[in-house]
Amino acid sequence: MFQSIPASKIVSVNPAVLSSGGSPLSMNAVFLSKNDNLPTGRHTAFPDASAVGEFFGLASEEFKAAQVYFKGFDNSHIKPGTLYFYPYNVGKEAACLRGASVKSMSLAALKKLSGNLKVNIDGSDKSGDNINLSAATSFSDAADKIGTAINAAVQFDEQLQAFEIVSAIQGKSSEIGFAAGTLAEALNLTEAKGAIISKGSDGDSAETVMEGVIQSTLNFATFTTVFEPETADKLALAKWSNAQNNRFLYAAWGKEAAALQTGNTTCFGAQLKAAAYDGTAPIYGGLDKAAFLCGAIASIDFTETQGRITLAFKNQSGLSVDVDNAADADNLKENGYNYYGAWATANDRFTFLYPGQMPGKWKWIDAYVNQIRLNSQLQLALMTLLTSAKAVPYNAVGIALQRAACQDPINEALNFGSIQPGVPLGEQQRALINNEARADAAAKIESTGYFLLIQNASAQTRGNRQSMPMKLWYTDGGSVHNINLGSINVQ
Repeated sequence: MFQSIPASKIVSVNPAVLSSGGSPLSMNAVFLSKNDNLPTGRHTAFPDASAVGEFFGLASEEFKAAQVYFKGFDNSHIKPGTLYFYPYNVGKEAACLRGASVKSMSLAALKKLSGNLKVNIDGSDKSGDNINLSAATSFSDAADKIGTAINAAVQFDEQLQAFEIVSAIQGKSSEIGFAAGTLAEALNLTEAKGAIISKGSDGDSAETVMEGVIQSTLNFATFTTVFEPETADKLALAKWSNAQNNRFLYAAWGKEAAALQTGNTTCFGAQLKAAAYDGTAPIYGGLDKAAFLCGAIASIDFTETQGRITLAFKNQSGLSVDVDNAADADNLKENGYNYYGAWATANDRFTFLYPGQMPGKWKWIDAYVNQIRLNSQLQLALMTLLTSAKAVPYNAVGIALQRAACQDPINEALNFGSIQPGVPLGEQQRALINNEARADAAAKIESTGYFLLIQNASAQTRGNRQSMPMKLWYTDGGSVHNINLGSINVQ
């Protein structure tokens, strides 16, 4: 080809990508566990119940709960995709380096290993040269020999099939680094080989453990405990959830005898009602019922046309019934609880969760969960706008850009059914909305299901680059939980 001037001197094409909107929130669950295998300060994700069983053991409560969680509710179109576990450390914990699994390594292969290993523990280097494992009689014996060689505590975890090096100091000041050396690589104790560090800990309270969770991941909606906390700790977890701007749902479980008493004021559900906390759903039942509630929420398909669900009447084959008489059912409902019950007609029996309630202003779990999704989608859409647009001016163009960004989440909610048109408003509701919107917004809400108000900003707001006045009203539509039909014989 003849020598030429590049065409880009005249015409240049610069590739770019217009974002489709980012990754939406997944309605995953976090289970808080006291299991020692969980590394401190980080969440551990599992894609299915089998992976949970491999990590915790098939006899563990974690595995039993995961089996329920991943089944979701019967006839759901999707099932939960991820379950997170996070450690709830009651007492002080030492820092620990845990290697990746060596379950594929035979004892014969282990005995052929030799080499050096170095690791920093609490500011001091621990090392050993020419460590030879030919005389090891087991993996635990090999751990003892390595520990002797480097003058540190080394152990082998039979459940995880992994070597662990543990600090001698317990508490938050305890520190450990990744190992290095030929033997460290062979035993998967290096960062490159997949080893993980569990930080030292002074022990958790309800507040500190949840702050740790959200520092580790925000990609979840519900959480519960593998163990049953004391009532005071349940209330502390509920108080934390209440302070998170309606972002998470705590599935609090237990079988208090007081919950079955008429007008009881000391049970957890009654105390929660009195506090009017948002963000907690009390469940009368065991861990399996909390796992079911979390799994049912994670099974909601927000892209399905009219896929909205109510948590009432949802069931899972194989779940045991906790309530089978009307007196207990009425008392539990009055005391603020949900329960898994059995109902009978003349010749049939139904088992399901009921009534799907929660204390606070939201009243119903489904309405609360739906707003988590909608508000997360709105946040994502507006963040995508700000990071994709060169600028969003304080004028009609800027208003149009923000309105367009909000429209996709609104359309999703309309398609899903969490925004319902045609819901008649009360006179007081109409008056309050119209007064605040300074327009006949109520009529628009009744006809379309929503009204998005974006107003021009004041000069001071514009000068400080703050938000335009924005507000979205929408009708939820609810769901029928009781039917009372008059059957009239006309003679």
